[in-house]
Amino acid sequence: LVVNDTAQLNRYIDLNQVRVAYKQSLQIDQQGQEGAFSKMFRGTANTMSALTVDQMVSIEWIRQKLTGASQEQIGSSMFDQLDHAFFEGPNTFLVRLGALSGDPLHLILERQGLVWRLSALHS
Repeated sequence: LVVNDTAQLNRYIDLNQVRVAYKQSLQIDQQGQEGAFSKMFRGTANTMSALTVDQMVSIEWIRQKLTGASQEQIGSSMFDQLDHAFFEGPNTFLVRLGALSGDPLHLILERQGLVWRLSALHS
């Protein structure tokens, strides 16, 4: 996963689906009975979260999450951190980068036709 290889990464990352999954993880849910102000606040917070995700989540951001790369670490391999990988179903493959005792990154890959593409990632 090199810095200038975004065209190659685009083939294997479903950016829209990653954004949808990230937005869902940030979704502020309704908690019991709520008044008009609470509904307005929740709606505004969810809209702001969605806009932030659209701006923040990019192919480069995903590349950095996968490699753990900061500006000084560009070129490091995500395979060094591979801890666990398994099929959840015929079209879903889960990967954990990093040990459970740390702060692992969980990847969800889904088969789209004959190609496996990243559809979500969670810390």
